[in-house]
Amino acid sequence: MEKIVKVNDTTYILEDERSVIITFKLEENILSMVDEIVKKLGYDYRSDFIRDAIEKYINYLKSSSNNSKMNINE
Repeated sequence: MEKIVKVNDTTYILEDERSVIITFKLEENILSMVDEIVKKLGYDYRSDFIRDAIEKYINYLKSSSNNSKMNINE
């Protein structure tokens, strides 16, 4: 189920309750690269790009023939 969350007086976001918010740290140079890619690819938010990148990497790992050390499909 989705709910509307007020960010500030002019901004609201639609939040999917199935999603979990996580936080992590990035070095400034990595964050700068992420911001550059977000802008070039037309993402609205860093989190959208990061989520897509994680999903694509997981799919890559699942399909990789060099994946013998870990079974990511379980």
